Amino acid sequence: MLSGGAGMRAMKRVGAELFGEGFRWDGVQTAGSLDPVIFAEVAAINQLDNVEAQHERFREAYLVALADEFERGREAVTVMPGVRDLLASLRRRTDSAGDITLGLLTGNYGAAVTIKFDAIGFDPAWFTITAFGDDALTRPDLTALAMRRYERHSGDPVDPHRVILIGDTPRDVAAAHAHGCVAFAVATGPYSLDELRDAGADHLAENLADPTPLMKLID
Repeated sequence: MLSGGAGMRAMKRVGAELFGEGFRWDGVQTAGSLDPVIFAEVAAINQLDNVEAQHERFREAYLVALADEFERGREAVTVMPGVRDLLASLRRRTDSAGDITLGLLTGNYGAAVTIKFDAIGFDPAWFTITAFGDDALTRPDLTALAMRRYERHSGDPVDPHRVILIGDTPRDVAAAHAHGCVAFAVATGPYSLDELRDAGADHLAENLADPTPLMKLID
């Protein structure tokens, strides 16, 4: 989804409210990162003390600000091309054939996912397996966690070559390859097809308006 910058606006707004207008964000690369990691990086830049307690304050205030920013900028919120139809199709296939399992892996705080999904009419409950930014320390760790949760859910071992991780950053590609999974990269974020290819993506698409390449891979 595109949020019109609501997430970053909320983070910077809370940073200024809690720690002062001089709170700096320079050099922090948020794309593909985890929310707690983003805070840890800015805490180091700004030399904050008692980081764990400060992070809890930041997280709670950020969730309030995020909901407000989404409400204010509702007209800028859009779903990426093809995603709504593709997700509906995959959910029907999950219910009928049962040969796939949908997972949601994201660096967002779990509570932030609900706020963002509410804005586009999605539901985290559509995904059998979830792994959120506050569930692990790194993005590759989230991949491993999702795979363990699948094993507990299904009772079957995971074949990583049958796990497709869809993402739009080199960090998503790395998170897939760290555990032998397939990296399907879409250029709907800040990175071009060439940059994602250079990162080692196994499959590439400009967007998911035409889901054929992904569906062929699944089949």
